[in-house]
Amino acid sequence: MSTEIILQLAKYIIPSVVFFGAVYYFTNRWFEIQGQKNKIKAQELNKKNVVENGMKKHFFPLQVDAAQRLVLFLERIAPNNMVMRLHNPGLPARGFQQKLLENIRSEFEHNLAQQVFVSSEAWARIVNSKEEIVKIINMAATKLEPTALAGELSHGIFEITAQLQQQPTDTVIEFIKNEIRKELK
Repeated sequence: MSTEIILQLAKYIIPSVVFFGAVYYFTNRWFEIQGQKNKIKAQELNKKNVVENGMKKHFFPLQVDAAQRLVLFLERIAPNNMVMRLHNPGLPARGFQQKLLENIRSEFEHNLAQQVFVSSEAWARIVNSKEEIVKIINMAATKLEPTALAGELSHGIFEITAQLQQQPTDTVIEFIKNEIRKELK
């Protein structure tokens, strides 16, 4: 009877030991594989960070150059600056208007490629600022007589910009500066 009990117990114990041994083996194996996967992911992430940091190191100076050029562009097309720089008192107002608009267009085309190095939001703000300046010039020109001279157009532009709380270029310049400052952090 004791052999029979031992055989009965062996019938239940041996499969249980085999089952738990298999579970233990496969669980340990699973943890080893997961550890290896995590190690590989960490290596890939580290490699990616090294590549990104290298790209940032080379890309950041280009971003700074673009920001400088775009700030210069905005300063050059700021209505008050542009009127003072291009003013020609003997020119008819319509001719001066065209000269101002051509200057904006030329400056903008010269700096078009800089959009690659700034955020989409910064570029949209730059384009909006340019369009606001064009509107100011055109608004001032529509108030003039056909025989008006450049001085009258200049005066009209100064009046409109004086009514603004902030010049169209000022907020954009500050936005660009803040973007560069964020990159430095």
